[in-house]
Amino acid sequence: MNKISNIQLFSLILVFEIGSTTLFALGIGADRNAWIVVLISYLLSFILLWTYTQIPRYYPNQNFSEILIDSLGVILAKPLLMLYGIYFFSQTTHNFYEFGVLIRITALPNTPLLVILYLFIAVMVYILHKGMETVARTIEILAPYFILFLMLIYFLTFISEDFQLSNLQPILANGYKPILKELPSVIAFPFGELVVFLIFWHYINKQHLIRRTTFIAVTISTLFIITSLIVFLAILGPEFTSRSEIPLLETLLSIHIAMIFTNLDSIGVFIMFIGGFYKTALHFFGFSLALTWLFNRSNPKWVITIFGLLLPIITQYRFSSLDDQRWKGMEGGVYAILLYSLLPILVLFIIMIKKKAKY
Repeated sequence: MNKISNIQLFSLILVFEIGSTTLFALGIGADRNAWIVVLISYLLSFILLWTYTQIPRYYPNQNFSEILIDSLGVILAKPLLMLYGIYFFSQTTHNFYEFGVLIRITALPNTPLLVILYLFIAVMVYILHKGMETVARTIEILAPYFILFLMLIYFLTFISEDFQLSNLQPILANGYKPILKELPSVIAFPFGELVVFLIFWHYINKQHLIRRTTFIAVTISTLFIITSLIVFLAILGPEFTSRSEIPLLETLLSIHIAMIFTNLDSIGVFIMFIGGFYKTALHFFGFSLALTWLFNRSNPKWVITIFGLLLPIITQYRFSSLDDQRWKGMEGGVYAILLYSLLPILVLFIIMIKKKAKY
């Protein structure tokens, strides 16, 4: 098995974290203080990140199934694999639907959504069939363009006459309560979603650098997310940002610099497509590996093919609209918290006790 370099891991985490955040104004329930919500959530997520990156230190080069079986036993490991598989598949359908709708809105308004989803999944299945190494190599190529286009957007918005930092003032006008209320959802998305990388740690070449690479990638992606929020608020204002279906597109469409740089939405579509594609692909691959290990198989291609063919139908059946999709994204709150925080911490605690007892 070819291993993934830490530069590729960095690219995967960076694009995964930014991913679909460009479709939302994270923490907008805190109004103009949404960026503070993201900053605090990032600091609080250190506990989760430390947990996720500590587990592979005890089991370098072993996959998540082997870790669970060794630490918990087969009787407990199998149901946990099933729970994580279901969770990753649920996340897959969420990302898959919203980016299918995005493509329909921006590029193919007259094309049936099901056709778009099948075109989307055909490319994804092909890449995943090639393995994790191919996924990593493609993102290593695309990540620089992804970052470059984001920075270009920030630069153009900063010099735009529509950019008004006064929209971010006054800070903490409504106190701390709105910020505290928004923290759980922002910790869960996007930081808690990194739990899927527990499935992929065994692919990494330099295991001892996993933690450092992860923290650097998450830190940089957080800076991008905060900058995006500041741009949304400065251009659109807090009220319009909260009502906007896709804030990034609304922001780009509103930019006019000397009537030369206009209609920059094509750049935004590229950013959202790349982020959405890899976020969906990693969740789907995580589900495929979990199901493969559950049935004691080694090759996930059969799962990728069968569920890849079914995914567009399941996704369109599950969601009736973008509003419905976003509402249903909040329906599994306790279940999600259990899987991205409580269970990894509990598993690590058991591993530490077992390892200590051996010495």
